[in-house]
Amino acid sequence: MEIKRETSFDEKFRFIQNADGEIRELVYDYKRCNGCGICVYSCPVAAIELSEIHEIAKGLEMPPVIIDHLKCAYCGICYSLCPFNAFKFYINGEEIEKDRLAISPVAFTEKLENCVECTLCYRVCPTEAIKRSVFINRDDIEQKNEIEGKIEVDKEKCNLCGICAEFCKVFKMVDKEVTPESIMPYDDILVNEEDCDYCKLCEKICPEEAIKVEGNLIDFILPEKIAEISINQELCSYCGYCEAVCPYDAIKSVKPTEGSLRFFEKRKQKCEPLSCMACVNICKHNRVWWVSDGLHFNEDFCIHCGACENSCPYDLIEVRRECYYAKELIDPPWKEAWNQAIERVVSKIKQNHRMHPLTEIPEVIKEPEKSETVKKSIRKRRVEIKEVSSLKRLEEILKIAGYRRAFEKGNAELLLKIVRKHASKGNKGNKKQEA
Repeated sequence: MEIKRETSFDEKFRFIQNADGEIRELVYDYKRCNGCGICVYSCPVAAIELSEIHEIAKGLEMPPVIIDHLKCAYCGICYSLCPFNAFKFYINGEEIEKDRLAISPVAFTEKLENCVECTLCYRVCPTEAIKRSVFINRDDIEQKNEIEGKIEVDKEKCNLCGICAEFCKVFKMVDKEVTPESIMPYDDILVNEEDCDYCKLCEKICPEEAIKVEGNLIDFILPEKIAEISINQELCSYCGYCEAVCPYDAIKSVKPTEGSLRFFEKRKQKCEPLSCMACVNICKHNRVWWVSDGLHFNEDFCIHCGACENSCPYDLIEVRRECYYAKELIDPPWKEAWNQAIERVVSKIKQNHRMHPLTEIPEVIKEPEKSETVKKSIRKRRVEIKEVSSLKRLEEILKIAGYRRAFEKGNAELLLKIVRKHASKGNKGNKKQEA
């Protein structure tokens, strides 16, 4: 079988394989990728490696993962299991839906029938996956009153849904910053009666009957819906912000995983949240982390992707996955390979990686007195060991795709950081040996 492979880059990376006329294309949008590493663990041929996630979280412009297209099997597993849809997969020019692959994740956000089409969910969505289409507002209606009147908002009834403010300029929502600690997007609602003609339409659209107007109802029949909420599943990160903020329990978000998120409090003195912010920045799809008098997280919005763990330079974060919800075809092709991919994602073990069992620690035996000749021999041997370990360390460094690319392209700034980083590790190891 003749196999041809090629790559190209135009805002996105494109990897193409032509095998006896069947053309498969994997498209990687690195700007949507946050370096969670799920594709790294799932790849059955170890063709994907993590890049410099901490540096990327700090602002370095480079892909969070590196794909070796010569190793790639073009199976679509990375595309299927990516929770943030950073990949697209095509066969002979046709985009393949995830449901058509052997296994696909079970994750979605669904609007329920009791939705009142308010503004809260779309205002808090971290990925702008929720849109609110406005069909009509007050300025679209020609009829006007020319009377004196009065308008009041009952703050006890009002839940700051924002419907009135997006319908009529008389109302103004007081915005506030959305954080994982407090996701409500508004602080208050203001009323500017100078612009009001007391048409009473705002009374009609308020779902809480919190607005009272002394005036005349104009002769206009509002449509059944003045706006509509829609959800783009391609952009959705299943964080659950929308579900948490909705006062009507009218939206449901199902996460692809179950697991746990842990921050090592006993070592938190190493954390420099204001100067680092790596975990906060890398969690751009779910916004789980925030800084306020220290580093905090809200696990309610976490899908246990692992990007924050990968970004932390001090290994202070641990993400565990207990299960990955997926559905499979009745008789899926290559079933075993796909099942193994799911197992690796949950256990966070890469393909071809073997855990070495702990060896038994021997008893410590008091060392006998050595002659000067023997001591010189030992010193020489230690120097040789240090040289070998340095070469091994260099080999390990160059195995990392991001480092290797920096070396090949002569990226002096990144290479200097790598040398300092690994030199400091070596110095720490030497000090421990000397101690």
